[in-house]
Amino acid sequence: MNYQPLSQIKVSTCYLLFTFVLFLTPASLMALSSDRNQPINLEADSADIDDLKGISIYTGNVILSQGSMVIKSSKLTLYTDKNKDLEKAIAVGSEKKLATFKQRPEGKNVDFRARAITMIYYLTKDKIHLLKNAYVWQDGDTFSGNKIIYDTKNETVIATGKKNKDGKPVSSGGRIKVTIQPKNKK
Repeated sequence: MNYQPLSQIKVSTCYLLFTFVLFLTPASLMALSSDRNQPINLEADSADIDDLKGISIYTGNVILSQGSMVIKSSKLTLYTDKNKDLEKAIAVGSEKKLATFKQRPEGKNVDFRARAITMIYYLTKDKIHLLKNAYVWQDGDTFSGNKIIYDTKNETVIATGKKNKDGKPVSSGGRIKVTIQPKNKK
């Protein structure tokens, strides 16, 4: 018989549990349909924009908003394609002040929120990669780990905990954690 290590079973169980919760609330993490049609507003202390390369770098208390979506970070790098459409955004914070993301899901009155040291938002792929100290929450339900990849279109999550130099999971403080609130809370 093939046995899985206990840590792998717990990670798989947490992954399945969180995926199950996502499917119980099918529209719970989908952004407002009008967000992508809204203008992008940016605030920062400084900007370095290279139109030919399609790269814009904003630094110092950066705030990007588009409809209900808000990204805050110390540094934000935007990449556009040849048609000047936004392809990717990389938000970087620090250990003391993580980069943050929030967006209002369609049909909900509570925002979906995320934070991490680094967030890579692949707009054309509908994926957000949260790297280092990753944490997502909505209406009391939480999910944390060292790396979280969230597919906004298919509503799937892949998470991993911290690993040591040998590639093995760190035994304490590096595991993924999930909290799911009862649906009948008062």
